[in-house]
Amino acid sequence: MTSTSLTTEQFEKLVKAVAAANVKVGTFSHCTARYNGEKDSTKLEEFISAITTFKTVENIGDADAINSMPMLLLGDASEWWSGVKSKAKKFDDVVKMLRDSFCPAKPAWRIYAEIFEGKQQKNEAADVFIRKKRALFAKLPRTVLERSNFDELLKDAREAEDSLSERGKAVNTENIGAGGPVRCTYCRKKDHTRDNCFKKEKIESEARQQANYIAQTSTKKPK
Repeated sequence: MTSTSLTTEQFEKLVKAVAAANVKVGTFSHCTARYNGEKDSTKLEEFISAITTFKTVENIGDADAINSMPMLLLGDASEWWSGVKSKAKKFDDVVKMLRDSFCPAKPAWRIYAEIFEGKQQKNEAADVFIRKKRALFAKLPRTVLERSNFDELLKDAREAEDSLSERGKAVNTENIGAGGPVRCTYCRKKDHTRDNCFKKEKIESEARQQANYIAQTSTKKPK
């Protein structure tokens, strides 16, 4: 009986061949995320986050991920994919195409308008209100310079909320008692109202200037 010996190079090739034969082709067959083409940026981003994480964890290659996208798309999204799938060469292309088709990015001025138009409702918690504003800031095309961060803003908002709760007074009450001193509901100082609050006017003016700057620089063509 003869014995066969392998050289180091032959052994390494054999190991690689066996490993390649045992590679599992990954797909989205066990992914539970679904998208039906609804034009809701929050739901679309949740879907993209879910499938991107699943792809990473399951180590699914770009080609296999693209081929198994029909498993995840329903309704309008499924019909849309049938017409554009040939354009996707990488998985990043799929993500970009989804955003561009169903929830295209808004210009900076529209996002700023949404930030300043939305006011905190009487029974809305400060955490929820600031979370919504933070989500809008995250959609801006470039980083906005801030005087304070969101953690500081949230802390101040909670303190104000607790103070109002303890005193049992409505947030938008202008007068304290019959014939009492006028108090601004924006900065909480006396002797003026929200409509003529200098602090509010200054902050809004700075925000408008920042929005105009971003709008102007974003439309300039590179030389």
